[in-house]
Amino acid sequence: MDGEYQGELDYLIRYVQMSPVYFSPVWDAAETVVGGEGTDAEVRAAALSLVGDMLDRGVKVGDMSPREGEGVISWNVSREETLRRIEEEMRRYVDPLEYVNICWFHAS
Repeated sequence: MDGEYQGELDYLIRYVQMSPVYFSPVWDAAETVVGGEGTDAEVRAAALSLVGDMLDRGVKVGDMSPREGEGVISWNVSREETLRRIEEEMRRYVDPLEYVNICWFHAS
């Protein structure tokens, strides 16, 4: 794991510990890790790697509740299922701006 990757991972984990985080900052971090000449496939792979490492550090994944004050509702599925689901969602959307719809990350 290089320094750039570790820095982005640490940032994302600190961010999640402060408040729920939607998927787009993970995509942005993956773009930083891959660099400006990276392909979408490389960025997707880096994003999945970051998510996997976040999960390994206790970060939870879910959907934002539609009800006021409820926060994120965890998916409560395996690590492998979480990564599969996120990978499918990344392929579903054409525009990375739509990635906000993929999932939310939270620490509690």
